[in-house]
Amino acid sequence: MTVTIDRAVGVFAGALALAVGLGLVGSTAAAALEIGPGADLCAALSQLQAGDELVLQPGDYLGGCKVRQGGAPGRPIVIRSADPAEPARLTRSGPAVNMLEIHASDLVIRGLAFGPTVTDADGVRIITGSRIAVEGCRFTQMGGIAVVANHSSLQDLSVRDNVITDSTATAMYFGCHDGMGCRIGGLLVAGNYIRNVTAPPGEIGYGIEVKLNTGGIVRDNVIIDTKGPGIMVYGARDLVTVSVVERNFTRGSRTSSGIVVGGGPAIVRNNVAGWNFEGGIGLENYKQRGLLRGITVAHNTVYANREGGILVPGSGPLEAALLNNAAGGGAGAPALPSPRAGLRLMGNLDCSWMACFANPEGLDFSPFSGSLLNGLGVARALDGIPSDDYFGVARRTPPTIGAIERPSPPIRYGPKR
Repeated sequence: MTVTIDRAVGVFAGALALAVGLGLVGSTAAAALEIGPGADLCAALSQLQAGDELVLQPGDYLGGCKVRQGGAPGRPIVIRSADPAEPARLTRSGPAVNMLEIHASDLVIRGLAFGPTVTDADGVRIITGSRIAVEGCRFTQMGGIAVVANHSSLQDLSVRDNVITDSTATAMYFGCHDGMGCRIGGLLVAGNYIRNVTAPPGEIGYGIEVKLNTGGIVRDNVIIDTKGPGIMVYGARDLVTVSVVERNFTRGSRTSSGIVVGGGPAIVRNNVAGWNFEGGIGLENYKQRGLLRGITVAHNTVYANREGGILVPGSGPLEAALLNNAAGGGAGAPALPSPRAGLRLMGNLDCSWMACFANPEGLDFSPFSGSLLNGLGVARALDGIPSDDYFGVARRTPPTIGAIERPSPPIRYGPKR
């Protein structure tokens, strides 16, 4: 049963009392409570129990809620828009407060809109909790981070199919900077579209940032026009926390590389990265931590990046394999690194001075008939070489070099899925 509340804040208590009388609040049965923009969102959130849904009608809601009521494993609380095509929007002017601040587990936040917000006002900030999903939401003109979890360790965080545009801060941030205060297990960041990230002087402005000792899967994201890296993973001090960065498109970092690996273990495969200020993919001995080990960079396509295709440090500790990458440098920049200790190079192709792709300026990085990319890749089952390509198409044996196995449509801006 659904209770609809579409009046001013003053009548919310009466409607809530009606919900109690109907057995929707205070009972063990799951309930759906539907509210309109005149209702007190924070009060409604405080009344939910495991398995309940809070459904928001189209309109603007006053953000700044602390979500302390959680669900239970297998019975999450769901907070969602009634109409995904016309999402309910959380916004707030005045002093910086987070639109939704999470202090609970077993939550699904689905199909909401956030912003504009003032500087340092985040969209969804997770303080504590596990088994949380943020999916299908829109974040526009955020003055703070759209989705962030950097306060405490947690498990099973899924951030999928969101759209973030015109942000003045890093779009997504997971884990603690020093790797000690918190780490996230079971992180999935997939299918998101991020476009136009700026940041004040002295701040980086990442698309997706995965901090030290947090590992997870960063997959199928499209990230355009960031100030800093489109994606950066910092690696882990142990050898079992692996970051997987696959099937992403990054373009137009204004100060850095499209994808930056600050440490391993990491598998970077099937990505396309072009027109970035530094490299398409850059390995960096971040803070001289010496964590560039256990790294595989396989079947990526990098094109027209200013300082090179795939960049690695010229000296220092390194244990990395570059396999089956198609790399074109920009303006005479090197497409591939020179051989050095700790670096294994196999099956890569320098496309700087030859035609490899069907129409790269039109975002079609498919191999054309007769391209040297076709069927020349090395196949090594133990090196993180993927069984599919950027579009999820099965690889042949031997595989095509680069991110795209066979003629496919051009990459498009917008959500990939």
